[in-house]
Amino acid sequence: MSTDGLALAACVASGKGTDYQVGPGKSYTSLDAVPWEALKAGDTVRIFYTATPYKGKFMVAAAGTEAAPVRICGVRGPNNERPIIDGNGATTRAALGNAYGNTTETRDIHQNRTVIAIKANAGGTYTDFPSWISIDGLNIRAGHPSYSFKNAAGATKPYDPFGACIWIDRGQNILIADNEISDCQMGIFSKSNDDGPFGQTRNIRIAGNYLWGHGIAGDDHMHTTYTQSVGLLIEFNRYGPLRTGALGNSIKDRSAGTVVRYNRIEAGAHAIDLVEAEDFPLTALATPAYRSTYVYGNQIRKNGDEGSFIHYGGDHFGAPAGANWGESLFRKGTLYFFHNTLHGTGSGARIFQISTTQETVEAWNNVFWFDPTVTELNMRQAENDSLATTYTPDGILNLGVNWIRTGWTDTTQWKTLKGQIKGAASQLTGATLPFDAATFMPLAGSASLDAGQAAPAGAAAYPVGYQLGSSFTPVVRTVKGSKIDLGAVER
Repeated sequence: MSTDGLALAACVASGKGTDYQVGPGKSYTSLDAVPWEALKAGDTVRIFYTATPYKGKFMVAAAGTEAAPVRICGVRGPNNERPIIDGNGATTRAALGNAYGNTTETRDIHQNRTVIAIKANAGGTYTDFPSWISIDGLNIRAGHPSYSFKNAAGATKPYDPFGACIWIDRGQNILIADNEISDCQMGIFSKSNDDGPFGQTRNIRIAGNYLWGHGIAGDDHMHTTYTQSVGLLIEFNRYGPLRTGALGNSIKDRSAGTVVRYNRIEAGAHAIDLVEAEDFPLTALATPAYRSTYVYGNQIRKNGDEGSFIHYGGDHFGAPAGANWGESLFRKGTLYFFHNTLHGTGSGARIFQISTTQETVEAWNNVFWFDPTVTELNMRQAENDSLATTYTPDGILNLGVNWIRTGWTDTTQWKTLKGQIKGAASQLTGATLPFDAATFMPLAGSASLDAGQAAPAGAAAYPVGYQLGSSFTPVVRTVKGSKIDLGAVER
């Protein structure tokens, strides 16, 4: 898949398959009229804007190809409005019933948890999987348990508590781009298992979406995006606040080969939570990319009182020796964290939470600012105290050149952290906000200007080529001075 900006063409027919047009005066006036079960390589489903939301939900199982992908896209309205797919009161196409599952139970499972499902057709072989699917240019919303829908059998059902607006059950080379996705349990979920290569979601790109208002009040298991894939790229997205009272993260990831770059992240218990491959450990452990994760060019603002900004390692603790869960599955690799700008609010802040000393974070060319209300500013947070006794918590943090607010520390009032922090003396410090609070652009005269260092060898293949513009769209990043500026935005 292209990584050159969003790289999205207009929503037009590909000319390589059937052009399904949906909207007033078109061949299909509702989503449940579209023959989703019959889509094939090269087909395009074009959903035209109308002021009345489309009350429909559907499943995509088609096998596209790189030369002839399957595309479901929105044709925007006169004021650039995306067509709305509203899961509240949505109707499911009757012919999709047997595609969702072979039994009433499995049909309910797959229908009840999502507005749009990407999964194999239950009527095919066990090794089938969708491929080369693009869903872009839509406003997808309202899959929360407080809403209901009509399933393929015509029965009215509520959405399940564990689900997502878009649920990728399995599939390879999937693009979710340029959508507004809101008001669901989660925005996007991807699933993998160890049954074979067909059982994993592979090569998933989540790009240029605006995701907001997800989660369930009082629940910390629902996140804006929750991904378990082999080969994952999350870029150019805007992560808005979760639902009021929701306790989840903005990004929670259990993937192998994760790159998170050029996003605006505005909330979450953790802004980014990178933990073990819980449901496909054999595949992940056999994938070298599981040990290297890249997070760069992101603009992050959140309340530090709600949790650490970046968590790396794992989140199931105290496993006995030989167990196929817990610490033995942790990332045990390196998080490369560079050219990010963090803005912390609240009263306390802990930037990195690193599970064990078998996990390392390399952090350079970042800007860490915390409002004057933040009176406890810690570089690290202690990891869970219930780690198995053979592990040492709190990780290894290697600091290159970064800018951080004066007064930071690596201890807390409660305890001295274990693990190691190196490079503390190389930090640039200051007592005033060094960038524009709205645009994240460095201010004139800031010590963060022209202060960047070269990347370590492990990140040499990941140059910083973009930044987010004022409208949260990709802008090519060009070095203006003698060296690149620190942080996510070049002045």
